[in-house]
Amino acid sequence: MTVRPGRAKARRSRLGREENIWEVVAVSTVPWHKSRQRPISVLDLPCAERTVGVEAALKLPNVMMLVVEDTCAQIAHEDWQHREPTCWHPQAHRCWRSEGRLLRAKKARLKELAAQCLDAPD
Repeated sequence: MTVRPGRAKARRSRLGREENIWEVVAVSTVPWHKSRQRPISVLDLPCAERTVGVEAALKLPNVMMLVVEDTCAQIAHEDWQHREPTCWHPQAHRCWRSEGRLLRAKKARLKELAAQCLDAPD
C-alpha cells in the first residue's frame, strides 16, 4: 500500500485566514481480491531498526511492549522535528537540541532492548 497526497481543500480558520488542508489518500498496489488473501505479517520498528512478526507481537508481551515503545518514540521524534524553533531564539533552540539528545538516547535504549528481546534464545 502506498500513500499519496490527495487534493488540497481550502477552509477558513477562526481568524478568517484561508488555510489549505491536504487529504491523504491510501492507494493499494495489490488487487483487492489478492489483498484479502495476504494479511500483513511483519511490523517495521524504525527506531529499533528491526522487523517483528505480527504473531510474535500478539503472543509475546515483551515484543508487544517493544512495538508500542518504538511507535511512541517514532511519534515523539517526528513531533520534535516539526517543533524546531527559529534561529532568532537561541535559548529555545538549545532546549530543542537537548530534547533531541534525549530522544536519541531513548532510541539507543530501544535498540538495546530489541537486541535483548529478539536475539535472546527461547
